[in-house]
Amino acid sequence: MNAFFGRAAGAILSLSLLSAPAAQAQDAYPNKPVKVIVHTLPGASSDVLARAVSKAMGDQLGQSFVVENRSGAGGAIGVDAVAKAAPDGYTLLAGASSAMVMLPIVLTRKLPYDENKDFAPIGVISRSPFLLVASQASGIRDLPDLIAKAKAHPGKITYGSAGPGTNPHLLGELLSQLAGIELTHVPYKGPAAAQADLMGGTIDLLFDTPSSALPHVKSGKTVAIAASSDARVTDAPDVPTLKELGYPSLTLYGWTGLYAPAGTPPETLARLRGALKQALHTPAVREFILAGGNDILDLYGDDMLAMQKQMQDFWRGVVKSRGIRLD
Repeated sequence: MNAFFGRAAGAILSLSLLSAPAAQAQDAYPNKPVKVIVHTLPGASSDVLARAVSKAMGDQLGQSFVVENRSGAGGAIGVDAVAKAAPDGYTLLAGASSAMVMLPIVLTRKLPYDENKDFAPIGVISRSPFLLVASQASGIRDLPDLIAKAKAHPGKITYGSAGPGTNPHLLGELLSQLAGIELTHVPYKGPAAAQADLMGGTIDLLFDTPSSALPHVKSGKTVAIAASSDARVTDAPDVPTLKELGYPSLTLYGWTGLYAPAGTPPETLARLRGALKQALHTPAVREFILAGGNDILDLYGDDMLAMQKQMQDFWRGVVKSRGIRLD
C-alpha cells in the first residue's frame, strides 16, 4: 500500500512539473509582439480604429500590437489568415461587419472559414452610423428631393460603395426597396476611391462614415442629406435621421470587432478582453473614437457574437428580397 501511494505521489509530482512551464507561459502572455490583421486598405475606418486601439492595448499589456493590412476578396483574405493562424493569441483580427456579416451572406461560393465558429470574439471596438451624402453636381439637397428625382428617372441616380457586399452597398439596396426607387450601384476598391468620385461628380450618392464624410460636407464639397443613426450625429445636428424621415428600418450601423482564432486559451482571451476594455476607456482613445461619430458599445465575447448573428439574420432577408448574389 505504501509503495502504491509513493508511486502515485511521484506521478502527481511529475505531472505538476510538466504542467508548470505551460502555466507560466500563459501567465506571461504576451511575451512577444501581437499581430493584428486588418482586412481593409490603410486609411479605412476599421484600419484607423484598429491602430488606435492596438497602440493602447500594447501599452496595457507591455508588448507591441502591430497592425498588418491584408485586403482583397472583400476582406476574405485577411479574415482567412486569422482563421488559419495558431490559436495562441499572437494573431488577431480587426474585423468589420462588412466582412463578418455581409460578405458570407452575399457570396454564392463557400468561404474557407466559418465566421461564427472559427473565431473567438474578443469585443466590439466601435460602432458607426452612416451619412447619406450627395455630390454637389447631382443637385440633390435632401431625401424627398432624391426620391422624387429617382422616381422620375429610374436607374439614373448612382451610388458608390467600397465594394460589392459592403455596408454602403446593402444600405443603398435597402433604401431602394423601402422607398420604391431604383438606384444604380457603382462598386469601388475601397472607400477613398468612391469618395473621390463623389466629390468629382462621377457618382451621385455615397453612404459614408461621419469621420470620413463630414470634413467634405463642412467644406461644401458634398451635401449630407440623412443619417442612419438612431439620433442625430453630434457633429452634424442639422442632418435628419432616416428614422425621422420615415424609414426606421434604416437605423443601422457598421461596426468593427476584435477576434482571435477559435481555440485560443480562455486565460488569453480574458487578458485580451480586459485590455480592450481598458483601451476603449482610456481618455485619449475614447475621445478619438467618439470624435469620429462612433459609439463604444462595451460588448464582449458571446454578446458580440450574438449581435453578429442577429445582423446576419437581418441582412440575409434583404439580400434574398433584392436577389443579391456575388461570385
